[in-house]
Amino acid sequence: MQIFRVIKSLFNKIFNKLFGKAEIFIIILGWFLLITGIWMLWRPEKARKSLAGQGFGQAKFYLLLLSLFLGMLLLSFGMKTNGILAKIVMIVGLVALARAYFLFKKKAAQKISAWVEKVPIKFLKIYAVIQTIIGAAMLLLKKRIWY
Repeated sequence: MQIFRVIKSLFNKIFNKLFGKAEIFIIILGWFLLITGIWMLWRPEKARKSLAGQGFGQAKFYLLLLSLFLGMLLLSFGMKTNGILAKIVMIVGLVALARAYFLFKKKAAQKISAWVEKVPIKFLKIYAVIQTIIGAAMLLLKKRIWY
């Protein structure tokens, strides 16, 4: 799990370097958060979908990293060994890994959506209010607060 934190930290540093100081990006993101927060206050089911999408995005990211790591490991072992049988096992393993990735991605989406369905409307409205406040603060302060 430490490798995931390092990769996520590196991604955040690159993202902040590229977009952290760009005022137009901050304004666009602030307006986006403000408008979607108000929309989610009006329709809490949209907040439910947003929350599920954020959770699924993180789960999908970690599944992809794990699949890529295992695929590279399998590929390197397959290339180091000699013989046609090792190459066949490597190819079958890569195909099985790709199928497992899509299966686990589907299962993760089902689990996350089932979990989000249990969240009460009160908490969804709190989530929408927080998002609205953060969007308004970004517009007023012209600083990145979220993402």
